[in-house]
Amino acid sequence: MKKQIWKCLLCLSMIGLLIVVLAACGETDSVTTNESNNLNNTNNTENTDSTDNDSNNTTNPSGAVVDLTISTFMPGPHPQHTEILEPFVEEIEKATDGRVTGTLYTANALGEANAQYDLVVNGVADMSMSLHGYTPGKFPLTGVTELPFMGENATDATKIFWGLNETFPEIAEEHEGTKIGWLFKNDPAQILTVDKPILSPEDLKGLKIRTPSASANGILESYGAIPVSMPMGDVYEGMQKGVVDGALAPASVITNFQLGDVTNYITKGNFYTSSIFVVINPNTWSEISQEDQTAIEEIIGEGMATKAAELYNVDAEGGWDTATEAGIDIYEIPKDDLSIWKKPLEPLYEKWIDEMEEKGLPGKEVYEEAVQLRDQGV
Repeated sequence: MKKQIWKCLLCLSMIGLLIVVLAACGETDSVTTNESNNLNNTNNTENTDSTDNDSNNTTNPSGAVVDLTISTFMPGPHPQHTEILEPFVEEIEKATDGRVTGTLYTANALGEANAQYDLVVNGVADMSMSLHGYTPGKFPLTGVTELPFMGENATDATKIFWGLNETFPEIAEEHEGTKIGWLFKNDPAQILTVDKPILSPEDLKGLKIRTPSASANGILESYGAIPVSMPMGDVYEGMQKGVVDGALAPASVITNFQLGDVTNYITKGNFYTSSIFVVINPNTWSEISQEDQTAIEEIIGEGMATKAAELYNVDAEGGWDTATEAGIDIYEIPKDDLSIWKKPLEPLYEKWIDEMEEKGLPGKEVYEEAVQLRDQGV
């Protein structure tokens, strides 16, 4: 009897304990569930706030500031930077009320001289400035402006170039993948040498002379020289170390690239002018509002090309002054002797026309128009 009573009491105690345990577990689950719900609610709130903040921070592309990355191969202090590109940036900032600005990267900071065009095509840079001749084969028709004696100075040569650009859409088409900012010419190339004065075409035979383009190659080869392709930034060291005996280059480089330090002789003949481009990435251009595009169009184009060319004329004068002050021996080809220098170059014109025609390009038509513009003084 007593054993049965104790068994009943033990069972009741165990049942009570079990109830207490179950109740406690229920409370724990409830708390855990509530905490989980609260945590989820908090996370949802944070996510919502984050989404809302991201939404609020998203700027309409049409209202975003467009900062143009502008690349060139020229050294930082070059006048084309200080007198053309830097003022250009200021002008577009003012014209667009700060919606379009620019940052200049000089001295091959973003790519070598021969890569400047592709930097814009590939979107690495938004704008770039370089010589057409640094990208051989890319601009065949443009090469007509680099034929010998196609412009006595930078401005005259630029007028010829711009006139051809407006007459022949094929020239603009050679700049495919970009928008043309402005096209212009530098001051005429002369023959700069280290150890030997060049008084006649025969004096060039066998000499290694720096060249910037295929057109310049033809000139040097016609005189019996050995063309060495080299960007202007490498010419100082090339002449200093004897890699080349001289350079076919404009007088402006005597100051702008300090070539007065390594040049002892200059033959002044105004042999040809190099063509230069400033191009813009089309995708970047499309990010600019129509209103601001219109404002920038008023700044770029022929007007800017003329400014750049005029500056090269000024630089040329400075280069000649520097050469005189440095005691460089300058030989200016007499007018009566120019025919002696022009005679070996005559086949180059017909050769260029034939090469263009073989490519299906209007070489003869372009050349004849260039000559007409030159002889008319544009």
